Amino acid sequence: MRPEDEPDFLALTQAFYRHEAFDFDSAASGRMVQHILANPHVGAVYLARQAGRAVGYMVLTHCYSLEFGGAFVLLDEIFVLPEAQRTGLGKQLLDTASDYCRENSMGTLRLEVQKKNTRAIDVYRTCGFRTEDRYLMSLPVATAEPTGTRQ
Repeated sequence: MRPEDEPDFLALTQAFYRHEAFDFDSAASGRMVQHILANPHVGAVYLARQAGRAVGYMVLTHCYSLEFGGAFVLLDEIFVLPEAQRTGLGKQLLDTASDYCRENSMGTLRLEVQKKNTRAIDVYRTCGFRTEDRYLMSLPVATAEPTGTRQ
C-alpha cells in the first residue's frame, strides 16, 4: 500500500469493522496505518484491487515469541468485500502473507479468527492453518500516547 491509498484503505477498514460490529475510529486507523507505512520494521499493509477498485486489504505485523522460534508475523486484519469474495482473492492475500514471511525470515504466520466465523475458519484450514487449544486473552493497558504511535 502507498500513502495515497489511505482513503481506500480506511473505507475498507470501516466496512470490515461495520461487518464485525467493532467500533471504528477513522482518525486512529489512519494514524496506525501511517505508522506502519513509515516504519516497515513494524509490518506491512496490502491493498487488493480488482479492475482498479480497492476490494480488500490485509495488515501484517511483526511479533516475537520464544515458542514460535523468534520473529513471526501476525495477520492482524484481512478483509475482502462480499462482492469480491469467492474469487480467490483471499487465498492470494494469504499466499502474499506467506511470501512476506519467507522474504523476512519469519517462520510462522499467525492469525486470530472469531469462533463464529466458520467460513473463514474453513478457508484458513484449507490453506494449512491449524487451530490451537488456547484462549486468546487481552488486557487493555492505558498508555500516555495514543495507540499505534510509539516508535
